[in-house]
Amino acid sequence: MAPSSMARVSGRASPEAPIDLVQLATNTLGNRDLEVQVLHLFKSQSRMTLERLENETDPSVRADLVHTLKGSARAIGAARVATACECLEGDLKAAPNAPTTGLVAAVTEANGYISDLLEG
Repeated sequence: MAPSSMARVSGRASPEAPIDLVQLATNTLGNRDLEVQVLHLFKSQSRMTLERLENETDPSVRADLVHTLKGSARAIGAARVATACECLEGDLKAAPNAPTTGLVAAVTEANGYISDLLEG
C-alpha cells in the first residue's frame, strides 16, 4: 500500500497555498511516492521552461512553452502558476516579447512551497 498523501500527512492543504494538495492527491490517486515524483518533475520542468522562455525569440515556441507549463501547473494544483500562464498567453498574442515577471513570481512561489513540503 502506498504511503498516505501529502494532503493528509502535511496538514498543509489550505486554500491560500500555492499548491492544492487535495487536487494533487486526487490526480495521483493518493500515492505519496507519485506525488513526490510529480512535484520534483514540476520543479525541474518549470525552471527549465523559465530559462528557455528568457532565451527564446520565436513567438510560437514561447507560446508553446507557456501552454505546456500551464498544463503541468494544473495537474499538480498550482492554480496561481496556471493563471499566470493564461495571462502571459494573452500578453504574448499582443506582444511576442511580453515580460514574464508574473509567471516567474508564481513559479518561484510554487517551487519554494514544494521545496518546503518535500524537505521540511
